[in-house]
Formats: sequence, C-alpha cells, structure tokens
Amino acid sequence: MKKSAIVLAAGSLLAGSAFAQSSVTLYGIVDQSIRFQTNSNANNDNLWELTNGAVTNSRWGLKGSEALGNNLKAIFQLEGGFDPDTGRSNQASATNPNGRLFGRQAYVGLSGDFGTIKLGRQYTEGFNFFGDYDPLTIGNYTNNAWPFFLTQFRSDNVVSYGGKFGGLDVGASYGFGEQPGSMTKNQYWGTRAAYSFGPFGIGGVYQEIRDINGNKQQMWGAAGKYAFGPAKLFVGYVGGKDRTGVIDNGFLNNSAAAPAPAVVTAGAASNPRKDTLGYIGLTYQATPALALTGVFYGDYVENKNGVNDNNGRRYTGVLLAEYSLSKRTQVYGTVDFNKVSGGTTTEMPGRNNQTGAALGIRHIF
Repeated sequence: MKKSAIVLAAGSLLAGSAFAQSSVTLYGIVDQSIRFQTNSNANNDNLWELTNGAVTNSRWGLKGSEALGNNLKAIFQLEGGFDPDTGRSNQASATNPNGRLFGRQAYVGLSGDFGTIKLGRQYTEGFNFFGDYDPLTIGNYTNNAWPFFLTQFRSDNVVSYGGKFGGLDVGASYGFGEQPGSMTKNQYWGTRAAYSFGPFGIGGVYQEIRDINGNKQQMWGAAGKYAFGPAKLFVGYVGGKDRTGVIDNGFLNNSAAAPAPAVVTAGAASNPRKDTLGYIGLTYQATPALALTGVFYGDYVENKNGVNDNNGRRYTGVLLAEYSLSKRTQVYGTVDFNKVSGGTTTEMPGRNNQTGAALGIRHIF
C-alpha cells in the first residue's frame, strides 16, 4: 500500500507538470582575459596572467518560473561563479574557503503585479542600485571595481522586495543575523529608489551591515544618468562609514601590506573608516557593434586601517572598448590606472600606483 501511494503521488505530480506553465533555463557567461599588471607585488614586479573577465565574472546558473494565475508566478534562481582558467568556484566563505556551489545568488520567491519577493542569498541594495548607475555596471577586476566594495555585493539569509511602477524602481531587503538572543548581530538591511523620466535617471540608496559584535558598516549614495544620442553620461557619489574593519581588512588592503586583522578591526570600532567618493563616466555606442566607455573615480579616505587621522586618497581611470561578434560573443580591450596616497598606500603592495591592460573574450549562453 505504501509503495502504491508513492507511485500514485509521483504520477499526479508528473501529470500536473505536463500542463503547468513553467520553465527552467540553464544560462551563464564564460569570460576570460589576458591581463598585464605593473607593481603587482612588494618588489614592484610586472605580472602577466590569465584571469576572469574585466567587467563580468564567469558564472553559470539555473532560473525558472511557474505561472500560478492572476499574473502571479513562483520564481527561483541558483547561480555560481567560477574561474575558467582553473575550474575553481568563486565566492569563498569562512566555512567554505574553496567557494560555494551557488555563491552569487540562491533564492526562491513570488512575482506579480505587486512586485517581487525573494528569500535567500541575494545582491545587496547598494550593488543593485550602482549596477544600473555605474558606467562599467560595476567592474570585475579589483582595480576597476574597488569603489563598490563598500556595497559588499551580496548577503546571506535575505528577504527582499522589489517593484517597478512606471518610471519608479524601488527595493528593500533585510538579512537575518541568525544569532540567538540578538536581532542586530550579523544583521543586514538596505533600501533604494530610482526614477527614470525621458532620457534622465536619478536615485539613491542606503544600507548597513553589522558584524558579530554589532558594529556596523554603513554605505549610502546617489547617482544620475542622462542619455543623448548614442551616448550616456553617468555621475555618482558613494559615502561610507565602517566600524567593523571589513572594508579595509576584508576588501581594500593588499594582502602583502595589510595589518593584522585584529589590529584593523579593534581600531575601526573607535576610529571608523570614512569614504567620500565621486565618479563621472561616459558610454558611447560608436557603431551597432562597438561600445566605448571611460570613467574616473576619486575617493578621500579618513581613519584608514582604524588609525585616527590616517587619511589618504585613491584615484582610478578606466577605458574600455567592447566589440560584439554576435549577440552572444564579444571581444574587448581595457586599460586602467590606479594611484594612492597617504594612508591608502596599504591598498597597493609596492609603489603607490598600478597600471593594468587586458584583452578578453566573453561568451553568453
């Protein structure tokens, strides 16, 4: 009887799936570049390497939806990053230093006329916002993406809401800290809003992420864009205050030059790192196949590495040319230059500047 019941239930599920309006898609990007980098270590040696893409990291994933009626859909997405040169997975964690199976995104949710609700590992609101308002859509090399490390990219245990109503695009998310007896330790939350009207777009974002001790890393920003002919102009501002030490120690210190983690974290609680960052950039569709992008970032940092009045600056310029061989395949070339001064010199391993150049190919499937 038990075996018959299982067979009957399986048959009912299969019959139901045959008539349901559902879909599952396998997708991904394979992006590799040959990159040259100056002053790559404490000896200021040059480096040649085969590495992941300049503006897109290689990834693969599954996403799907099922129509539930009345414009309501069940949705899911599972996405993991990887390095094609080694086959290694990305998005390492403290519990899994070799990477996560679905480290980029892993969520299930509902979507309808009201918007979209998702539960799982997701992008932070800061990343969602600046992905639309950065000329590079947030780069992939440290040398062209560092301004947006303040967003921390992703968070675990998140419930999010996103909705589009005419020209208004809004989002809010909350990440459970999952610490017994505390609602704030390891907690994340953020909110964003953007409005598009004609060729203009403008918006802002705020978020904060707390560590296991309840110290918080805050990030806020505002940006705008304007399209004219085949060009689009971008301007933006990012501010931050970090009492956790994670931005200095976890993201923006070169491993060969960074102080010990305990030193940075202990100092940051009383002397938080503060960022005042601005950028301006332009994209130009020169031909249907050729897109050109240029952007300049500048940051003034206070209390670098948790040391009071240890201030400094970082400047970056990036040029990118992308040529489409087809709808799915592009080749590209890029050049970037970074310079640091004062307290931010620990963000470089040797001299206070680096120049990089790369050629790459990207295939989307």
